[in-house]
Formats: sequence, C-alpha cells, structure tokens
Amino acid sequence: MSNKGEIITEDRIGFEKSNKALGFLYNEWYEIISKSLSEIDGIDIELGCGASFIDQIIKSIKKTDVFLNSNTDFKLDAMDIGKKFEQKISNLILVNVFHHISDPELFLKSAEKSLLAGGRIIMIEPSNNFWSRFIYKLIGHEPFNTRQLEWKFESKDPLLDSNQALSWIIFERDYVKFKNLFPNFYLIHKRNIMPFSYLLSGGHSFNTRIGRLIKIARIFERLFFDKYFGMFNLICLEKI
Repeated sequence: MSNKGEIITEDRIGFEKSNKALGFLYNEWYEIISKSLSEIDGIDIELGCGASFIDQIIKSIKKTDVFLNSNTDFKLDAMDIGKKFEQKISNLILVNVFHHISDPELFLKSAEKSLLAGGRIIMIEPSNNFWSRFIYKLIGHEPFNTRQLEWKFESKDPLLDSNQALSWIIFERDYVKFKNLFPNFYLIHKRNIMPFSYLLSGGHSFNTRIGRLIKIARIFERLFFDKYFGMFNLICLEKI
C-alpha cells in the first residue's frame, strides 16, 4: 500500500464486529441514509467507502474509493464521477468524506453532472455547534477551521487531510454563494445527530467495549440532545 491512509483503511475493515457499539452507530447512519434515498431509477454509489458496510443495509449500492482494497467494488475518484457516470446516478452517499474533498466546488459540479433529475447527495458530516466545536477542537486529530475563507484547501492525502467545518462553511455560512453556484441543488434537510454516543463508543481510535449500553445512550440523545448538540449532520441535497 502506498500511504498511511490506505493502511489505516485496510486495518479498519470489519470494525463493526470488534467494536459493536461503533458498528451500531454506523448502522443507524446507514438506516437514516436509506430513508432519505431518492427513488429515481439509477445507480447508487458510495464515495470514499473506506471500511463501510452500508451494502448490508442498501443492497443496490456500489462501494467505491480512491484506491482499491478488499472492501471496494471499484476504484473511483470523486472528481471523476460526472465524467464517468453522466446523468446515471440516483444517489451519491458520503459518510464523513465530504470534509476531505479539497476542491468541493469542483466535486459538486462533477456530482451535479452525474445525477439524474431528482437524484440526491446524502452525507453524514461533522456539525458546527457549541458542543461539537469544543469536542472537535479538543480532540484535534483533524482541523476544524470555521475561518477558512475559500472552500478549496491544500491536500496531499485525501484520506488524512481535511477541514471538518467544510460542510458548515458551504451549506450554512456560505449558503447564498452555494445557491448562486448551484441553483439546481435543493437542500432538503440538514439536521444534527449523536452528541455523545460516538465518543462513548471510542470511535475508530479506541474500543470502549460498552456494547448494548450504546442503545440506551441513543434513546436519551434522540429525545433530548440530538437537535441542538449533535456532533454530526445528516445533509441531503436533491438535483432539481
């Protein structure tokens, strides 16, 4: 393997079996995504799949990444989606991938070209609220820079370089700019989820082995905390 990011990805494949709490949370993400899918007849693709097991929930999906590994259906650079699948895609799925895309305007243009009318981009991304800002900056393993002026940023490794605030910058702070550049995209919904449970699971860094307790945590989160303190956003865009 050519770089550190590829090694990390290969090592994570099957994480849902060793860290059952984290697997439960990803399963919830996949279920939420499945309920947001466009019903337009086309191809469903996950970009930057990494160690994803989304195909257990969405049977029709093709899992892709910027390099081949044992978990991909085929290799695909996100920037090439419009060229290779022009007006063929019904759903593009990105789970914690968008903030790694160093030229999001170019990507969105390519994605728009790939989508059928009524097709959707569905993302799970870091959110920006008081709690999430505190946690992301405290942990600090990836930048969370709300002051980034331009959407584009320098990247040497698409798996490791990022700005976790990118989706907030584009779909909230610079939403008017986004609409001017992409009038054919409609933001269907953007909502917060999971303020504490991802931390309780240990994420990909540490297996806390809390098992079924994660289900109890999610019940309380959904009732009282998701809306205002969620560390992640579900973002759904539709091509008009």
